[in-house]
Amino acid sequence: MVLKARGLVFVNPTARISVPTPNKPAPEPIDLTALRGLLNSENPTTAAIAALLAFHAIRIWQLRGLHVSDVRDGRLHISDRIIPLAPPVRVRMTAYLNYRFQRWPNTANPHLFIHYRNANTTSAVAPWWIGKLLGMSPQSIRQDRILDEAHATGGDIKLLCELFGVSVAAAYRYPTTVDHPGITAYAESTAHS
Repeated sequence: MVLKARGLVFVNPTARISVPTPNKPAPEPIDLTALRGLLNSENPTTAAIAALLAFHAIRIWQLRGLHVSDVRDGRLHISDRIIPLAPPVRVRMTAYLNYRFQRWPNTANPHLFIHYRNANTTSAVAPWWIGKLLGMSPQSIRQDRILDEAHATGGDIKLLCELFGVSVAAAYRYPTTVDHPGITAYAESTAHS
């Protein structure tokens, strides 16, 4: 009554206390047959994007922001990181760059990945365009690559952080699958195929 009479409003003291979110589950492995189809696609754009995701786990916002000048000397230059491109990625990037320069020889768009709608602008492709082009979630391809590296290194969190530029918290969810029976069985079955 006193608060109402004086015109004071009670504020919940716990309203601004943040509660940490529970640990995200580890990502599920993707369909490798579908991924191989993307990597061997006749569309050079699809093959190049899939290769960057599958081999180097490039983030989607990084893919969108890449400029043509960021790919040079067999390396990918992303902000403060220089990534030596794997040989299969180099082949696909060369094919894509040849396609890009043949299809849009006079474009002023500096971005690496363009399509018919943004070739006459200087804007980047939209995130949904990448997903539509691939026919699967680009994030799932990226996560699968990190998951594969976690299995290959025995769950070395420091290596995952350095190799993919992720935080310790983000990297921690991948090594938790190293001894998981369902994931281990899946990894063994795909290793023999």
